[in-house]
Amino acid sequence: MGTKWEGKMKRQKSFTFIVCVGLVLMLASMLLLTRAEITQAAEKANTLKIGYLLCLSGWYSVFDAVEEGHVKIVAQMINDRGGLTIKGKKYNIELVGEDGKSALDGIAAGANKLAYDHKVKFVVGPTGFFSTGSSPVFESNKILHVSGYVSNQPGELDASTPYGFLAFNASIGTVIGATKAMQKEYPMVKRVAIVSPDDGAIPYLIPKVKKLLEKTYGITMVGNVVPFPNEMEDFSPIAAKVNAIKDVDATFVVNGSPVAVGNIAKGLRALGNNKPVVYQGLSSCKDILAIAGKDAANDIITMGLTPLAEGNPPLMDEVFTRSGKKEPIFLFNPNGLWVLAKVIQAANSLDPAVVKAKWETMDTVECLFGTGIFSGDETYGLKHHALGHPLPYQKLVKGKVVYGGWIDVGPIP
Repeated sequence: MGTKWEGKMKRQKSFTFIVCVGLVLMLASMLLLTRAEITQAAEKANTLKIGYLLCLSGWYSVFDAVEEGHVKIVAQMINDRGGLTIKGKKYNIELVGEDGKSALDGIAAGANKLAYDHKVKFVVGPTGFFSTGSSPVFESNKILHVSGYVSNQPGELDASTPYGFLAFNASIGTVIGATKAMQKEYPMVKRVAIVSPDDGAIPYLIPKVKKLLEKTYGITMVGNVVPFPNEMEDFSPIAAKVNAIKDVDATFVVNGSPVAVGNIAKGLRALGNNKPVVYQGLSSCKDILAIAGKDAANDIITMGLTPLAEGNPPLMDEVFTRSGKKEPIFLFNPNGLWVLAKVIQAANSLDPAVVKAKWETMDTVECLFGTGIFSGDETYGLKHHALGHPLPYQKLVKGKVVYGGWIDVGPIP
């Protein structure tokens, strides 16, 4: 009987031991889970709010509606890679956006909302010449703002904008890229007619373009620049004015939209002018083809991006793939967000003044277009506030879009 009793006691002790071990393990698992949840909650609590100011309505939305989607994709790419770690704390990017409505007063209103309602310290955008409407607001509040594109007008990026930066080639860098592509495809071009939007930039931008073409590339601008309104619909008078400029080898379009380029090319071809048309903007040749028509779509160059092409930087193609492989793709402001995040991380600070100082001391950065060079000191009068980076180009040959390859733009003067 003693043996049976001892066996029963041993079984009860074993059972009790197993139950205790199970409880301990369960409590430990719950504790670990609780700690994981607390850690996860803490990570979610750390967010860095970054504003974006884009024209999501009006005539310029043809660019910025696309840009908004890609800015959001780049923010997700950054967060998926672990976000930013500043002084030991992890931060995920939280975007807040405002619509500039393709008008300077709309841009100013959006800038005020970002500054006073959202209280952001960093902003990407606007694009085009619209920075003149937002820079005063951002500068007075010492908000670090990264334009997607500038046209070299006063107040966009100059001595009056110490907190203003540019993380895309425009406009001088894209002129360099387009000129190099033109010389590669048409080495005989030595004299060009220049066409540009009448948006206030011509007196400031075109003299710089003329000097750059002549001094660096041996290309002469013939006659006066031919201006056109951005909202223009009938470009036949513009084509006639360009065609009237004699002894030129090509037409060089500085800024503007695919609508302008396509219609100018169409008008020139209708007049029997089959000389090359070179556009330094990033509009796809597919868009130019749709406007100009197949018969007119020959000897046309743009700096349009060709997704999934040979030699593309992986980051550029990742944005395209994440977007569902939808075109067009420009990456003016998405590149600005990527570069801004890189500099904030390098500065190890969320203070715009500290990030500004760090940006001014950096020489290069890996961006969506490859290796970018902080530069533009002479052009903008600010140390390292602009970025020169590689660009691809496309050309239209007998109605077909042809990928041209990548151009090493180098630093912005």
